[in-house]
Amino acid sequence: MQKQTAEFWYGIEACDHDVVRLRETWIDPYLAGNIWLVRGLERDLVVDSGTGFLSPRPVIDAIVDKPTIAVACACYYDHAGGLHFFAERGCHRLDAEQITNPTAESSVVSTYVDESMLAALPYDGFEIENYRMQGAAPTICFDDGDIIDLGDRRLEVLHVPGVTAGSMVLWEAATGSLFTCDTLYDDPVLERDFAASDPIALSNSLNRLRELPVNTVFAGHYQSFGRERMLALIDRILRSKQA
Repeated sequence: MQKQTAEFWYGIEACDHDVVRLRETWIDPYLAGNIWLVRGLERDLVVDSGTGFLSPRPVIDAIVDKPTIAVACACYYDHAGGLHFFAERGCHRLDAEQITNPTAESSVVSTYVDESMLAALPYDGFEIENYRMQGAAPTICFDDGDIIDLGDRRLEVLHVPGVTAGSMVLWEAATGSLFTCDTLYDDPVLERDFAASDPIALSNSLNRLRELPVNTVFAGHYQSFGRERMLALIDRILRSKQA
């Protein structure tokens, strides 16, 4: 049965601390990452860029009125698939090659992308079997401790390997905001394994996050949550990796 074409592909939600969430509402949220728009005085920051099935730029450009930098906090299709739509774009240097020259395996398209993930099509004629993550050479590569300066806001890059070699999170100390991509999210399917390419590195990374005075986690999937929930999720994931 032919799926309908979505009239509006992206949902938009205003969040705390002048952050806006874009969500590809017609995709299973486990298989499509959140896109976070962080508003700054001199420029805006796009944290993760979605699948790239349909460009988020028209929605973002209707909101922003200043230069924009987009970053991918992991090299997978659901976070870096739309990076090529942005002229200024970055990632951790250890994920740069996979984002520049993605394969079906390195982008996990071969693992997760199929017809069942869609409740509707992004546009007429879209054929998911032809989807490939489009490569996008970063214009900036980050290392642990680098700062993304938006004029009145400063977000620190923390290298947190485990999900991918170059996984990173962004930490804004002034608001206690942590943007975690795939490193930490609140999966409602409790029995589903929390995927990691390197479980030991992920455990070390999660223990590092535990020490941050977090107020709000802006996660890569599903909803945001606070520090108490963050600690409970970290404990649960660590127990599962030790089992």
